[in-house]
Amino acid sequence: MTKLRSQPLLLGQARIPRPVLIFSLRIKRLMSATVQAAPGLAPDLLERLRVRLHSSPALAWLQASLEKLEPDRAVLLLPYREEITNGSGTVHGGILATLADTAVAFALSTNFDGKMGFATSDLTIHFLRRARGDVWARARIVKKGRRVNVGEVEIVDAEGHEVARVLTSFLLTTSSFDYVPERIP
Repeated sequence: MTKLRSQPLLLGQARIPRPVLIFSLRIKRLMSATVQAAPGLAPDLLERLRVRLHSSPALAWLQASLEKLEPDRAVLLLPYREEITNGSGTVHGGILATLADTAVAFALSTNFDGKMGFATSDLTIHFLRRARGDVWARARIVKKGRRVNVGEVEIVDAEGHEVARVLTSFLLTTSSFDYVPERIP
């Protein structure tokens, strides 16, 4: 094992201890690796969901990325940037809730090849500590029903500390995600 120096590195204006910086960079490298489709999923589902993530104006603004997809599970990465903070260097709680909601939606999508429509019916978030850097939302489906589905999300920072815990319910709404309501002129 390599011995790490404990002297801080300067990164912009912030002083980041060397072990934290090295750990963050290793996690970032691992999390951004190309992910192959998990067994049991359509080979193109990961890419289709990534396109959906970036084609939604609100989600595209978040600049989150879908890092991992397995049956009933999804991992999203939200890189830290000033625009998503509450003004004090902490990621805004509403941003974390949006990230969690999206992560569960993608985990649920693995059951319908990404084609079933559903809507969030309830979301409860418990904030456990401040998020002051990149965060990962690790979602899993805990109950699959014919109409109601429940998911949970663990949001962690680059050091692996849990910053929020989320429980959410989704209602299945249509038989196809391709359904788009008509616009009234």
